[in-house]
Amino acid sequence: MSRLIILIAALLLSAGAGCAPREPLHEPPEDAVVAVAGFSQPRERWEMITSHVTVQPKDIGRDIKDKLDSDLVALLRQSDHKILYPEMLQDCKKEVSEDAQPQRSAFHYWVQVGQCIQADYILVPFVFDWKERVGGSWGVQEPAGVVLELNLIDLQKLELHRFLFDERQYALLEDLSRAGRFFKRGGRWISARQLANEGLEKGVRELGL
Repeated sequence: MSRLIILIAALLLSAGAGCAPREPLHEPPEDAVVAVAGFSQPRERWEMITSHVTVQPKDIGRDIKDKLDSDLVALLRQSDHKILYPEMLQDCKKEVSEDAQPQRSAFHYWVQVGQCIQADYILVPFVFDWKERVGGSWGVQEPAGVVLELNLIDLQKLELHRFLFDERQYALLEDLSRAGRFFKRGGRWISARQLANEGLEKGVRELGL
């Protein structure tokens, strides 16, 4: 009985810790103009803004990136900042690409795109890995897994603020430290898109958007 009590206490403490919101990593001014690029999947190191994630050979389809774009835009529509959405960046992306040198810095490229559209910040999202759930809500053969990165570049200071979401869902007994997430998800196995949405919500909040 004492072991059961200790286990329950540990689960409750983990659940409480898992629900505690973190302070924003960075907070752009309220009047900041934020340009948002569409999701892409870097396939080469030079396409990445940082090099802290392993490039996966598996291609992530355009349909998944479109869903991620849609979900990110839906979150940012609630922002107090002026948001310039991905479709608004197309002309500047084309203009900058025409002058681009092969395999140059991705950071430099996105800075130029952001400056072209006259934004204060540019948010560049990447998806590196995407594993769909194999099974249903109450039982799986393989859980969902997602690796996303949100890169917020301050175009005046040329500073990078980065949020990485590398998450695979675990069963409660596999990792008690994740009990908070387990209870928040209702004890169910969620889809890759639902998992990605958790990451997008957390990233938008921590980047102060």
